[in-house]
Amino acid sequence: MTVGIVAELNPFHKGHEKLIQKVKEKYKDATIVVVLSGNFQQRGIPSLLDKWTKTEIILHHGVDLVVELPFFYATQSADIFATGAISLLKALEVDVIAFGTESNDIKGLKSYAIAQEDESFNSLVQVFLKMGNNYPTALSLALEELTGKRYQLPNDLLIISYLKAMKKLNANFELFPVQREKDYHDENKSCMMSANFLRKSLKDEQRIDNYIEKDVLKALSKGFSMQDDYFPYLEYKILSSRDLSIYLGVDENLLPKLKEKILVAKNYEELIHSLETKNHTYNYLSRTLLHILVGFRKEDAKKTFKNYIRLLGFTEKGQRHLNQIKKNCPIPIISKFRREHQELLKLDILATSIYALGREDKNKLIHEEFQKAPIRVRRENEL
Repeated sequence: MTVGIVAELNPFHKGHEKLIQKVKEKYKDATIVVVLSGNFQQRGIPSLLDKWTKTEIILHHGVDLVVELPFFYATQSADIFATGAISLLKALEVDVIAFGTESNDIKGLKSYAIAQEDESFNSLVQVFLKMGNNYPTALSLALEELTGKRYQLPNDLLIISYLKAMKKLNANFELFPVQREKDYHDENKSCMMSANFLRKSLKDEQRIDNYIEKDVLKALSKGFSMQDDYFPYLEYKILSSRDLSIYLGVDENLLPKLKEKILVAKNYEELIHSLETKNHTYNYLSRTLLHILVGFRKEDAKKTFKNYIRLLGFTEKGQRHLNQIKKNCPIPIISKFRREHQELLKLDILATSIYALGREDKNKLIHEEFQKAPIRVRRENEL
């Protein structure tokens, strides 16, 4: 039995620990595979810890195999993110996909996914847009109209994207939902805190000792990346670019504001808020600014993406699973960089180079992108 999990781990916290433990309780001796967002995340922010550090942490917390979700998928909208993650899990021949959920209403979430195929869905979205709603709200209202239900919390919304991707890719995974004990996106003093709360606490220099494991705390104590570490590079990129319209997310309404607002904004937060409109949400803008920073063009996004599996780490159990599936795997499995991988990995290489600019260990991270072999962890109970 092989169980797949999609994660950003930004940072790894007790909610992630709970999910892994629930998988182990439900599926005895299962091989746990994680598709991991690398150095940049779906909200357009850098990962606090680099992908190799995150990999080493989760291999010591019960995971058996870690592969990287390519930048192409990891930093786009939820549906594209989900398509990339599900395609990798299918290629890795997992049997089950496990995820956290706020509602634990899988039947209702499936109805949301199905409703988006309804002939009247797009017409309803247009009706709600004309009423003055932004696109995400219009989408939500249209689905509520068709299903009688409304889901607004992040994990539930991502599950809907997973369900749509599974149907699109004919990936018939068993579903293993794990309900969150509470909505710990709220900023209170529960022992389980959301990744967003932990990032905010780190930014505000608040202690988070009670909310994360000691190995994560130790890794963070050595340094971590925050969005504003990259603001000077973004300023330069926006001001020096002759044509910002080539970058993914930059439309005709956003284009004239970028060079104006970047001159007065002191940080990412100020810049994003100065650009926000009903159609340009915070997360949309954050992703767009990342695509400008990294140089991810509309032309790149339109190309047929050549998928691959970049191995980050494994245990002996994870390696056994790889050996079983590699002969029939439909996409390349990359365990170490070779010259022939240059074209395939060029966007991820570029993203790592940009990520390294904001880090004291810049040279080490760039070296590792080309030279580091997958991390191997041996457990005492493995033969």
